[in-house]
Order: sequence, then structure tokens, then C-alpha cells
Amino acid sequence: MYERFAHEYAAHAENSAYNALYDRPAVLGLAGDVRGLAVFDAACGPGFYARELLDRGARVTGCDVSPTFVELARARCDGLADLRVHDLSEPLTWVPDGSADLVVFALALHYLDDGVGLLREFRRILAPHGALVLSTEHPVMQWVRLGGSYFSEEWVEESLSPDRDWPIRARRRPLTSVCADFREAGFLIEELLEPRPVPEMAVRYPEDHANLEVLPAFVAFRLVPRPD
Repeated sequence: MYERFAHEYAAHAENSAYNALYDRPAVLGLAGDVRGLAVFDAACGPGFYARELLDRGARVTGCDVSPTFVELARARCDGLADLRVHDLSEPLTWVPDGSADLVVFALALHYLDDGVGLLREFRRILAPHGALVLSTEHPVMQWVRLGGSYFSEEWVEESLSPDRDWPIRARRRPLTSVCADFREAGFLIEELLEPRPVPEMAVRYPEDHANLEVLPAFVAFRLVPRPD
């Protein structure tokens, strides 16, 4: 979906309120100390998370379905990360079992038809001690924006930004359904985070900061494999 506006989105996300000062700090905070860890960045986008993970001492591999995003991410990572074009609806055939200490999956779960299948694939590539850190749109924010029943489960077509022609198709569902997928795929929730905006946002984007202090836009999780 992002390929048509990949360059525009990359320029926007580099310093935007919701990406740079909200989701990235939340996801990277849940990731914790990654020095020396093998990290798989799924749906790596233009490489902002991958670059930060490298700077923090991780060994990074990953993928994205958008060739433009992968090109941008490789450049941002100075060729230090093994990043490939890959559709996450297909198995990660090149990634060995138990080879990742951490999987990072930021703001992409709601785009997938088979979330459970992908989560199972993440569990396969994770080492027994590993963890999956992911973020997605908060169901309450979807309900506030879209109306109707909070418990609706449906596909919604809209623009990623109300000010831009960035069409996306995303899945709307309650938090209960999201968490049920984690359980079905063999994960336990170690931590659930409804992020608060970082203080810098109050200076640079005061209106966004005020809104996010009232209502969370995203929700993030640290998941661990359930013991067999």
C-alpha cells in the first residue's frame, strides 16, 4: 500500500509527532537493551527502527513488501543490515528457526489478513528466550474516529493521513480479538503499553501532545513465547 507514496511517507515519518515522538520511543523502550542481539525488523519501512537498533548495538535483519522502503532502509543503515523485499503474508523461508533474539513489528499488524499465521512464523524464528515487540493502532482510537460499535470487526479503507492522499486498507477490531491472536499463535503478553507522548512533543507539536495525553493513538506489546 505504501509503495505509491513511500518517499513522501519517509520524509514525513522521520520527524513526525506520531512516528518519531510517540511510536518509536514506545517500541524501542519495550525492546530494551539490544546490544549484541540478533533483531529481525519485520515491515521495516524506511528503516528508522533498524537504524536505531544498529546504533544501539544490535545485529539487524528484516524485510518490507515495498521495494522503495527497502532501498531507503538499506541506505539509512549504510548497508549494515540485511534487509530484503518480502511480503509478510508468505513464510520467512530464509530465516532459520530460533535465530532471532528479538522481533520488532511496528504499526503493521492491522494490515494483515492472517495475523495469526505471521505471529506463528515470528514464534518459529524466535529463540526460546526471545521476545516480540509490536505496536498497532489502538482500538479505542479507531472507535473514536470511525464511530459505530467498539466491537466491530471489519476492514476499513481510508487515508493514512487526513491531509494527504495516502490510501490504506486496515483491520478494525477490539482489543480482545487482538490479544486472542497472540494466545492462538503461542505468545504470552509480558507487557502492554499505552504510550504517552515524549516531552519534546509538547514543544514541537503542542496540539498532538495535548490530544495524546487524553487518548492513546497506538498500543504496544512485548510478547514472549508460551512454554510448550
